Amino acid sequence: MTTAVPGAGIMGAAVVRNWLKVRAAKLQVNDGSTITVRWKNDDKSEKSGSTAPGFGELPAQPPIARRRLLIVGGAAAAALAGCGGPTRRLPLPGAASPSAGSTAWSIPVSLPEPWATPPVTRYDAGLRAAVSRYLRPTPEHPAHPLYPGAVAFAAVDGRVAAHFAVGDAVRYAADRTELPAAERVQARPDTVYDLASLTKVFTAVLALRLVERGRLDLDAPASRYLPSFAGKRGITVQMLFTHTSGLSKDTPLAGGSPADRLEHVLREPPVAAPGSGFLYADQNFIALGAIVAELTGERLDTLVRTEIAAPLGMADTGYLPPREMLPRIAATEGPLRGAVHDPAAAAFGGVSGHAGLFGTAADLGLFGRALLSGGGPLLRPETVERMRANANARFGPSAQHGLGVDVDQPWYMGRLAGHGAFGHTGFTGTSIVLEPRRKVVLVLLTNRVHPDAAWGGNNAARKAAADVLAG
Repeated sequence: MTTAVPGAGIMGAAVVRNWLKVRAAKLQVNDGSTITVRWKNDDKSEKSGSTAPGFGELPAQPPIARRRLLIVGGAAAAALAGCGGPTRRLPLPGAASPSAGSTAWSIPVSLPEPWATPPVTRYDAGLRAAVSRYLRPTPEHPAHPLYPGAVAFAAVDGRVAAHFAVGDAVRYAADRTELPAAERVQARPDTVYDLASLTKVFTAVLALRLVERGRLDLDAPASRYLPSFAGKRGITVQMLFTHTSGLSKDTPLAGGSPADRLEHVLREPPVAAPGSGFLYADQNFIALGAIVAELTGERLDTLVRTEIAAPLGMADTGYLPPREMLPRIAATEGPLRGAVHDPAAAAFGGVSGHAGLFGTAADLGLFGRALLSGGGPLLRPETVERMRANANARFGPSAQHGLGVDVDQPWYMGRLAGHGAFGHTGFTGTSIVLEPRRKVVLVLLTNRVHPDAAWGGNNAARKAAADVLAG
């Protein structure tokens, strides 16, 4: 029987599988027991346009995407997974059974601390103009709009500077045709977006909380906490945070279950010497999420809710959004709406350390405010300082990275970069930038992959919004 990419959240396996069929160039059915999906898919390569060598069987993919996904079921999985002897089965970071879904949404959250008043008004008009410009084709991007809709949230020195929505959360049908105006869903300030790799910052915070408690050592080999890393003793925990482990960005996923796929990823050898350079790879945060789950004995969806969302009042942030949230969720690619877009996260059941979170711009504003306020209830001030310090100075400016965050990257931070700004981007079109000097929080959530990720990236919009706040 064919193994399909498991569904996550609102949409089930059949829907996700149908989406893969729509993307025929990215799907290959080898026999009755195997589906192979190869998909280069990473936001970081929007900066350079570089790609890794291909597998050879499928057409070349857009240069903005670099990660590939390989999912194999049945006997082929055993052959691919299989070197070494039996290994101890790790707990999944949080993949829920189809019948259970995520119960973390039932965990209550606090009321968020109000923002200081009065609000800042000088930036709103400029931000609206910068973000709205890309709702239609531009001379720089004439074929398509950069995105169908967006929500922006900005704050300066603890006061809200802007919070608005433009465009549509749903504009296209599954076949990429534009919907009639009456059938579209407008974006709203409380629209929920697939956060993609912004998830990594949450995983980093969870891991750093374990560092503060003395349960995780940044300088220790990751194999101390992950038996599947045996043989990779040169990879330290900090190298996972900073993408200097040498792990491949193209590691295939193989196995008939989420647990098998996780095990396969964790057992993959590095492609470069640990510590020899910067190579952005989701595998680093897949592994870091597995470490957090292993040390706590808790699922990542539960940990994000109890340790981050609950104390900050982030009621709309979590994995595997419940069905009742669907009217507020922005669509991503093909028919996906409410199911995680990232294929690797989907293969793990919707929850992973590298992707899978959904949330709103206002919630991310609360998260950013905490990190700019000495960590708030999340981290100690000295931990935040270490988190945002450049740990990759020896590898050059383009590799500047702290513990789970980019540092001073003008390709999306614009003129906010250069003074210790830190943040992250997500492949679906999301980003957060935090600038400590003026306590600037800038969140831009778009669904630029709707209806097709190949239509292009939205770094121009990210940079333009950042430049407005830079003054």
